[in-house]
Amino acid sequence: MTDQSPLWPARLHHMEITSDRPPELIDFYLRLLEGDAQELADGRWLLAGAERSFLFALGARNGLGFSAFAMDDRARVAALRDHVTDQGIDVQPSPSPLFGEEAFAVSDRDGNILVFGTPRGGAPAIADRSPARLQHSVVGSPNMGDLIDFRLKLGFVLSDEVKDDHGNLTAAFLRSDPEHHSQAMFYTGVPKFDHFSMETTSWNDIRDWADHLGDLRISLNWGPGRHGPGNNLFFMVSDADGNMVEFSAEMELMDRDVAVRLWKDEPHTLNLWGTAWMRS
Repeated sequence: MTDQSPLWPARLHHMEITSDRPPELIDFYLRLLEGDAQELADGRWLLAGAERSFLFALGARNGLGFSAFAMDDRARVAALRDHVTDQGIDVQPSPSPLFGEEAFAVSDRDGNILVFGTPRGGAPAIADRSPARLQHSVVGSPNMGDLIDFRLKLGFVLSDEVKDDHGNLTAAFLRSDPEHHSQAMFYTGVPKFDHFSMETTSWNDIRDWADHLGDLRISLNWGPGRHGPGNNLFFMVSDADGNMVEFSAEMELMDRDVAVRLWKDEPHTLNLWGTAWMRS
């Protein structure tokens, strides 16, 4: 099914985050990313940049409204829509104002919404303060197998799995272009938003972002370190609602046909340099 899908390549383009106190959350990201926020007609707020854009909506705290993946032309979006329908997956209207009319959405068993489309034209995006391209979004779920199978039907490719000593799946990483993962999930007792990541260009960028956070008196929650799956350098911070925000560099690249790899569920897998955030 994966080889038949026209999804590849697609990249995470923007996300919607929900909060019961959007002004405080928006203020955090304005300080962090030094951009401008625009209130939309439907009451949502948009923080737009050249390579990272976020929508903020009133709703449950720590909520992931949707993850939106950009494709390079409308014809391929239409072909993906046909492919998704052939897989027996219900197609929904796109909730994103940043994609064209051809865009559509799908929802997995846990209610996580994925949107596919092409970015709308118009005014140039606001320049980014420094490199940090929105790169992947991650959820927690008690239904790991279902969420993986759903994404495989869409055309994502499984990169790595993490299993405990009893063979239980505790994490999975999937890609939609040569970067190691654009989607991932961890085993958790209830469905939840886990984190999102922005990819920088080098270790020096990681340093510069950490210096910026220091100037803002925002402490690092985890890292710096290096993940096993993905082999990327990283650190994480917590936003005003407690959502985890990752800054990454040197994400591993994999061809489409590279076979899935298996990792042991242990701290070393998630951080080759030291301690790890273990979800289970």
